[in-house]
This record gives sequence, C-alpha cells and structure tokens, in this order.
Amino acid sequence: MFLDKQFDQVEYFGRGPMENYADRKRGFDVGLYKSSVKEQLTPYEKPMEAGNHEDIRWALVKNSAGAGLKAISDTSLLQVSMLPYSDEEMENVEFRIDLPQSKSTVFCIGYKTLGVGSASCGPRPLPQYVVYAAPTKFVYKLQITGKQ
Repeated sequence: MFLDKQFDQVEYFGRGPMENYADRKRGFDVGLYKSSVKEQLTPYEKPMEAGNHEDIRWALVKNSAGAGLKAISDTSLLQVSMLPYSDEEMENVEFRIDLPQSKSTVFCIGYKTLGVGSASCGPRPLPQYVVYAAPTKFVYKLQITGKQ
C-alpha cells in the first residue's frame, strides 16, 4: 500500500529491530518495536529491497497525531516492511545518496518471501527457504487507528 508520507512512524509486534527474513530470523527476538519509516530502510550503499520483519502479530504505520493503519494477523503470522520507497523507486538508483525525496510510505504485508541465502558470496537459500509459485491463502485485518 502507498500511504501519504506523513505516516512516518512505525510500531510492530514481531521480530526486530533489524530487518530479518525466513532464513535469518532466529537471531532476532519477538518483541514490541518502534521507529521511523526512514529508519526501517537498511542503509545498503546500493538501495534495494530491505526492512522485512518476520513473525508479525500486528504492525502499525501512523502519523505524528497518532492516526494510522494497523495490520493484524488472523490466520497466520505475517511479514511486513514499511519503507519510504517502493522497490521500483530504488531499482535504478546506484547509490543511496542519490535517492530522491520520499513521496510516500510503502506498507507491504505478506505471507512468505524467499530467504536471503548468501548468493553474493556463497550458496543460494536452503530448500526450506525457497518460495515457489503456488496458491496460498492468508488473512489479516486492517484497522484505522487514532485521531481521524
């Protein structure tokens, strides 16, 4: 979802505080975490997909007045990311210093994603962390929160 960039604060109950993925989540505790959307963007020199969090029970993106949008897991735990850029906006940017001013907050809610592995200098993700195209179903609730 693309939200107005005024929704620049995040809270979530899941694994954190740093980004984590299916094959790199055991070192991250489940807890309540808070930060800005900007802080969710892992500072890789080459901008890329980042900021994923696993085993999410709920995640909230809100503005300074406390109004926001909350995703609540229902049938299974979620994975979320809340970033100031979409993948498409980061795709052709060579260095993070060249990122344009953010136009929105991008709130992604998912069920499963490919593990990271270490393909840049080692093996691809282990078979249990590879995601194949197949029908799936997961349910979550969206709740508008705070002052409207």
